[in-house]
Amino acid sequence: MKELLKITIAGFILLLFTSCGVERVYTSASYGGLKTYTEKPIYSGKKEVATYVSGSLNLANHPQDNESADKVVAGNFSVYRVTTNKNLNFYYGLGGSFGNYQFKSGLGNFNNSENYFNKDDKLNFYNFNLKSGVNLTKTWKKFEYSIIGLELIYVNEFGPYIDKLGEIPQITEVVIADEKSIFAFNLNTEITFRINKNNTIGYGMFFGSVLFLDKEKTKNENGFFNGYILKYNHKNFTISFINEKSSASISSTRFGITYRLFNSHKKKVKETL
Repeated sequence: MKELLKITIAGFILLLFTSCGVERVYTSASYGGLKTYTEKPIYSGKKEVATYVSGSLNLANHPQDNESADKVVAGNFSVYRVTTNKNLNFYYGLGGSFGNYQFKSGLGNFNNSENYFNKDDKLNFYNFNLKSGVNLTKTWKKFEYSIIGLELIYVNEFGPYIDKLGEIPQITEVVIADEKSIFAFNLNTEITFRINKNNTIGYGMFFGSVLFLDKEKTKNENGFFNGYILKYNHKNFTISFINEKSSASISSTRFGITYRLFNSHKKKVKETL
C-alpha cells in the first residue's frame, strides 16, 4: 500500500511539472516558410546571366499544445538575378510577402478577463525579404548536380499580427518569439535531370537555422528548419513545391511559379583571345 502511495504521489508530481511547461509558441508569421525556390540556368558551355520573377503561395500550420493548429496563408513575389559558370552559380534578389495569421484558439488574462485575441481572429502581416546564395555544381549531359550551396536570408516583418505579439505580456506557459527582423542561413543540395532540350525535373534538400535568437526570450526554443524541393521546368517556366519543417512542429508547403525574363550568354575566354 505504501509503495502504491509513493508511485501515485510521484506520478502526480511528474504530471504537475510537465503541465507547467510551454503550452503555446507564437513566432513571426514568416517563420516556418523562410525558403523560396531559386531557379538557375543549367551550364551549357558558356557563362550565363539570367533574371527571374517568381510568385508563390505558402500554407503553414503553427501547432499549439492541446489546441488546433494556427493557420498562415501568404503570397510572395520576388525578382532575382543568377550568374552561372562552369562549376559555380551565384544569385541575389529581393521580394515581398503579404498574408494573414489565424488564431485557432484564444488567449487571455483570466485575472482581469482581458482577451489578447479570440478564437478564429485573423491578423494581416507583411514582409520585405532578401536572399543571396552560391552553389558549387557539376554538369553532365543529362544531369546537373548542385553539390553544396549556401544561402543567406533576411526577412523584415511588419503589420497588425507582429504588433499584436508585441502587446502580449510575459506569460509562463507561452513563448512569444516576435522577431521583426529574421536573419537565417541554409545549406542545400539539388539534382536536375534533363528530360530533353526544353524540359527538366529536379529534387533538392536543405537545412538551416535562424541566427541571433534571444534564447532567454524564446525559452531555449531553437530556430532550426529543414525540408525538400520538387521542381519541373519547361523552357522559361518553372513550377516548384517546397515542404518545410521548423522548430515547435511548425510546417509549411509552398507552391511557386517562376518565369525567366531574359538571359545573356558570355563567350568563352578562349574564343575572345
